[in-house]
Amino acid sequence: MGKSLKHEEFEQSLKFLADNLVIAPDSDRKLLNLSQPEATPLRESDIILASTCDIRKKFEAERQDPTVHILIFSLEGKARLFTEEHRKGITIEPNQVIILPAHYPHYYTMDGTYWKAIWFYLADSDTWHQVRDSKPHIRTSITCGELVNAMEGFWSESLRNETRARLAARHYAEIIVLNIERELDMEESSGNREMRQQLYKLWDVVGANLEKNWTVAALAEEVGISPQHLYRVSMHLCGHKPMEMVTLLRMRNAQELLINTNYMIKVIARLVGYGDAFSFSAAFKKHSGKSPRLFQKENRKEIPTEIVKWNFRKKTAVKGVKNEIS
Repeated sequence: MGKSLKHEEFEQSLKFLADNLVIAPDSDRKLLNLSQPEATPLRESDIILASTCDIRKKFEAERQDPTVHILIFSLEGKARLFTEEHRKGITIEPNQVIILPAHYPHYYTMDGTYWKAIWFYLADSDTWHQVRDSKPHIRTSITCGELVNAMEGFWSESLRNETRARLAARHYAEIIVLNIERELDMEESSGNREMRQQLYKLWDVVGANLEKNWTVAALAEEVGISPQHLYRVSMHLCGHKPMEMVTLLRMRNAQELLINTNYMIKVIARLVGYGDAFSFSAAFKKHSGKSPRLFQKENRKEIPTEIVKWNFRKKTAVKGVKNEIS
């Protein structure tokens, strides 16, 4: 659940992420508890910290070489951001997002006596590759309102000790991730966005034709680019080599078939593009750490046998015609 911190706890909790931090004692900060099960979507998306803060009277933060990406969604009041490109500072207004990529020095301070904002600290990982290609900057946010509602919804549902509330909290966590992704999709160049769409279409084609003998050359031909360029854009935009993506799609489909069908292993092997059960089993174990049979045993759903019931009741005679069942 969300929790408020005392001033000393608040200050210490951020020391490891800021070289210099000054905040007035009567400021109020509310953290999302990322350790609770309902916050799993946030942790799995490499979100390190999520909080809102009502800052009063005084605040400043400085980082020389931050190891994380920082997103600040300004809600009320104003602040000032100073970077190497904006040494005189630029004003942060309500409904703006401040994007501070890792390893770029920056300094920001409140401009006035009150500032309310949402903070997200994101790991410098492939998950948030969009931020790596940018520099510290400010722009109008497209998700401020949605994030406020999702954060409040998460806190509210987290306070209720019931199954549906926990499920609702998890959905709010997913909505938070979705809106951060939506916000950061705006960071990509038009070229990157177009290439990403081409890759999505490629993986859709591969997913529908897993039995095909895919090679990097065949994949590149499908997109209309060179194998070398496909390798680069796949690594940059998907975080995987082209053939790693093919294997990932094959394994995901194989898992679904193992769980939801009665197909024999050798049949599943052929359906997902392997010539025999042995090579499929070796690849599956390398991917999941378990053999196909063990995975199936641990995750199997009961496949109901289709039961056909015949109705042998005599039909009502129509217009003098006699119905008979021989």
